[in-house]
Amino acid sequence: MSFSEKTKTELCRAPLGRSCCQLAEVYGVLLYAAVFTHREIRITTESQAFARRAALLLEKVFGVAVAPVVSGRRRVLRITDERSLRTIMTRLGYDFKSHITYHLNRNMIEDECCAASFLRGIFLMSGSVAGPDKKSHLEIKCSHQTLCREVVSLMLDHGVSPKMTARRASYLIYLKDTAGIEDLLTRIGASRAAMAIMEAKVEKNLRNNINRQVNCETANLVKTTDVSARQIAAIERALSVGGIEIYPENLRETVDLRVANPAASLSELAAMFDPPISKPGLSHRLRRVMQISQSLLEREGG
Repeated sequence: MSFSEKTKTELCRAPLGRSCCQLAEVYGVLLYAAVFTHREIRITTESQAFARRAALLLEKVFGVAVAPVVSGRRRVLRITDERSLRTIMTRLGYDFKSHITYHLNRNMIEDECCAASFLRGIFLMSGSVAGPDKKSHLEIKCSHQTLCREVVSLMLDHGVSPKMTARRASYLIYLKDTAGIEDLLTRIGASRAAMAIMEAKVEKNLRNNINRQVNCETANLVKTTDVSARQIAAIERALSVGGIEIYPENLRETVDLRVANPAASLSELAAMFDPPISKPGLSHRLRRVMQISQSLLEREGG
């Protein structure tokens, strides 16, 4: 089962709520149904749970009983009898004799709970969401541009900021920001799906932070090792030419410790002195050692 299917199954377990919310949800389902005219209503889905919920909503809200018919992987709810169609259209405020205009009737979704139910209905009918292991993406497909724009406006009014685009003969409302997807899923009743996406985001951010820290520490280690290698190489060449006597007494301990501890950082090396010295103090001594070593090698032509 895909993440979208799991999300829709979770939504189908949500309570139907008050009668106004039931009407709002089935209104969303019908507006986004495969066919919604005064001659036929056809709801097509691959989700068994949604097919059952849609049938239950049609019966509770309109008193219209319709059983899902299995057609391959799909389940189809089809209404063609005039009496049932007239009942549904009248309850939704449509003139049964006139052509249906596909736009959003805000009077049916004035309350926030009804707006959430309506959005749940359209997502169940034509929405999808990418799983936590993929790039964040939620979309709702619609065949009518005006209706699509009105739904975008509704979402904006409720704190969700989707975008809209055309794809072939359809239009898409989509979200790519994780926070927006989490918010929408939570609003419509898929809190578990929202939590799964949130947890995946936190885990990904934690993993990225760890990787950045490891990379930074590795880079610092490489830098330290590279500097240490250059210092030791210069010191050993100078020692082979002039011996330890080329360095003043107060620098000989620095020379010995640097050569004996090639992998030690400045902090670690400074702590090895007796008594320990500061890191800036060690840096100063190493600069003096390098100046003496390089001066000798330049004089000797090395």
